[in-house]
Amino acid sequence: MNLDYKYRAYKHAMGFESTYDYYDEHYKVNDNPIVWRYMDISKFKSLLENSSLFFAKPSAFADPLEGSYSMWDVKELKENEELNTQTSRDYMKKIQEFSAISCWHINEHESAGMWDLYLSSNKNGIAIKTNYHNLMRSIDDLRYRVFAGKVQYIDFQKEMTSRNIYDTLFYKRKSFSYENELRLLIVASRIESGGLEKVLENDNVPVHEWDNKEKEWEDKSYEFTHDVGTLIPCNLNQLIDQIYVSPKSSPEFVAEVKALVQKHELSHKKVVQSDLYNDYIY
Repeated sequence: MNLDYKYRAYKHAMGFESTYDYYDEHYKVNDNPIVWRYMDISKFKSLLENSSLFFAKPSAFADPLEGSYSMWDVKELKENEELNTQTSRDYMKKIQEFSAISCWHINEHESAGMWDLYLSSNKNGIAIKTNYHNLMRSIDDLRYRVFAGKVQYIDFQKEMTSRNIYDTLFYKRKSFSYENELRLLIVASRIESGGLEKVLENDNVPVHEWDNKEKEWEDKSYEFTHDVGTLIPCNLNQLIDQIYVSPKSSPEFVAEVKALVQKHELSHKKVVQSDLYNDYIY
């Protein structure tokens, strides 16, 4: 992130938090859906070894329109003579570099399409199954408030995104609707203030010191662990309901995954191999 844009990003982050809290109900998660995270074995090993979820910066995503205004928005900005430096794509990207995202697939059942999308060439892969509440409760990082929402899939030629630079990250083109994505977003400067206050209270920190402590955590929120994102600590037992191994993986790979899970003090009983392609009708 370019810290020359720190103050501007901070102002946009405050505006987003206000929008999220008081206005944008259309993408809020008000139920407790089952969610999945498909990944290759290297990402699964990272999850276990670091006890952390990786949140990627928007710039790391393949879709070039990730976090942009729609063509409808751009047309309106031009008509109102509001297409300027503050609304340019380059400016938006610089501001969004202060954020990072974790993507999850909402589905009652595993998805053949998502397996095909995320599997490596050798057909080995992992899918973490959990639910929305356990996912959110598993995250344990006072540096960040986690914003969650269902991605809105729109026609970029005919429909509007939000004008808030961070809010645009919850809109994608209809071409990606098969992802049925639950998106978690963290933004530098937006700390988990409620959780921090509980910690300060439990540690008997004098109230007059709370503002300074919150400022310390806010400063820490700018310290991403990687150039392309950051690791967010989580409780793996809380996070993981089941670990699905690819339906095309060998028995040896399944055994490898079970051994890896036990090594990190998780129950091997959480590991199951997908039977998606089994012929069990007759």
